[in-house]
Amino acid sequence: MDKSIPTEQNAAARTDPSGSESDAKFIGWQEMGTGEPFAFYNITAADHPSFGSTVTEEGLKKLGLQVPDAPPQQGVVQKL
Repeated sequence: MDKSIPTEQNAAARTDPSGSESDAKFIGWQEMGTGEPFAFYNITAADHPSFGSTVTEEGLKKLGLQVPDAPPQQGVVQKL
């Protein structure tokens, strides 16, 4: 059984238990120590080894997952 991390080439073959075709769901914005806001996502691709993890856009890209659109950052951002 191949346990390698899925890549962009096979992203379309993964499924989301919520019925969405996205690999992740936007959950909010956070401000890092630099003051720059980062979008955070929960991985929803049920067959991905990182299913359920919370990551940034960069993390999704490194894992070869599709990045869903994030709404514009407005108002108060949760600080780390």
